[in-house]
Amino acid sequence: MRFTVSAGFPVSRMRPSTKPSRGLLSGAMLSRATVSRATVSRAAVSRAAVSRAMLSGGMLAGAMLALSAQAAVAQKPVPVRDLSPADARSTENFGNIFGVRALKDGGVLVNDGVRRQLVILDPTFTKRTVVVDSVAEGGQSYGPRAAPLIPYLADSSLFVDGTSLSLLVLDPFGKVAHVMSAPKPSDLRFLASSASGVDAQGNLVYRAPIMMTRNASAVPTAPGTMPAPPQPPDSSSVVRASFETRTVDTVGRVKTQGGTSVNMTQGPDGKMQVLMKINPLTTVDEWAVLSDGSLAFVRGHDYHIDWIKPDGSKFSSPKLPFDWKHLTDGDKQALIDSARTAQEKAQADAKTAAGAAANGARAGAEMAAVAGMAAASGGGGGETRVVVMSGGGGGAGGGGSAMAFSAGGPGGAMSVTTKLEFVPLKEIPDYYPAIRAGATKADLDGNLWILPTTSAQATAGELVYDVVNNKGELFQRVRLPVGRSIAGFGHNGVVYLMHRDPVTTGWFLERTKILNNARSAE
Repeated sequence: MRFTVSAGFPVSRMRPSTKPSRGLLSGAMLSRATVSRATVSRAAVSRAAVSRAMLSGGMLAGAMLALSAQAAVAQKPVPVRDLSPADARSTENFGNIFGVRALKDGGVLVNDGVRRQLVILDPTFTKRTVVVDSVAEGGQSYGPRAAPLIPYLADSSLFVDGTSLSLLVLDPFGKVAHVMSAPKPSDLRFLASSASGVDAQGNLVYRAPIMMTRNASAVPTAPGTMPAPPQPPDSSSVVRASFETRTVDTVGRVKTQGGTSVNMTQGPDGKMQVLMKINPLTTVDEWAVLSDGSLAFVRGHDYHIDWIKPDGSKFSSPKLPFDWKHLTDGDKQALIDSARTAQEKAQADAKTAAGAAANGARAGAEMAAVAGMAAASGGGGGETRVVVMSGGGGGAGGGGSAMAFSAGGPGGAMSVTTKLEFVPLKEIPDYYPAIRAGATKADLDGNLWILPTTSAQATAGELVYDVVNNKGELFQRVRLPVGRSIAGFGHNGVVYLMHRDPVTTGWFLERTKILNNARSAE
């Protein structure tokens, strides 16, 4: 019989002795002693095995408990917070609310882009004071079109003066403090189309305008056709403009659209036709400047965030959880039908506005411009004005020339008809993308609010935001009341909501607060 002890040495039975009885006795006694030692060794082996088993079992149990704890942390549900009932409501409506800024005295500065006014509401929201009006007063006016209100340093704000292409600096109480020039004034007119902000160093951060250039040396691909038109790029640069050095540099890029193609032809009568093929469901990126100066780029293809911290360091946070929703062919067709209906309405509005403009109505001209841009970017067909920068063959500056095509424009202008089509169903994604354009907002507590395209936490069609701190951690979700959307934020969990009155079609402002607000970013 053979045993193995913990040290690994063999223990064997002793051979019988061949000596006389005394020797036999001695041999027997020795054998008994040996057997006793063997028994002890077997006991030691048993105890060692048991000890090892207990130790292994304890380690295994501890490891399992640790893994279970990690899994519990990983699977811990993100809390969903509701908002408190409004503690203040505006008594008069606004034409629209293009953004708000919380003021130091508890009031709020409201940007009404339709009536072209900056209005201060007192802390009770019952008294209103117009700071900047559509009519020039004191040498300053709102400007000819809606302009953004940009968070600036120390709770002050920047407002784009579209007339002089300069920036008004408003103090923390909403009063105009002074005027300053922009690093690149020509870019100010494009700030209304995208988010903008100011980083920790006071640099203006915004999405650069998209310029489509056509090579002047391009030749037609076939007789009777025009040279290949410029295709809209699928991404855009986010730039940082320094007020001190007056320089502009690129800090990142975001995907803006995809799946749209443009083809231009010319008929025997000389009339040009632009055919646009559109994908109604595309994947885009969004971005924002947090209140601590961090830049966040939310990637739509997998719902993760790329970060640039105030010290210049960069990192990517893990993918955020998202309720991916599958699209059937019926769902895709419904998307196309909905987009087509919106296009037809935009086309009708454009024609109506163009008629009013032809009769000399300035308002009609502005409406035509807005409707025309909507038609070109996803609205209806019809005839619109298109400006294309033609590169190459220019002067020493290399800028090129502008080619204008217009319907009903000045004499000699070339007429262009636009026609919109949709891509086949197979080219539409099988799942809703994680976000859509305009999905990100930065609050005043250092957090990023993201509105995903789908959410299982929406019980009645209300909006549910993912709230992410400046470490990239999703620490809570906030559910808005039905029919409300976010106008802006205050400190310590204050949220300003807006809603449209169905009778007056005006917009009203409310002040609420997050209930049981979780710990914000540090």
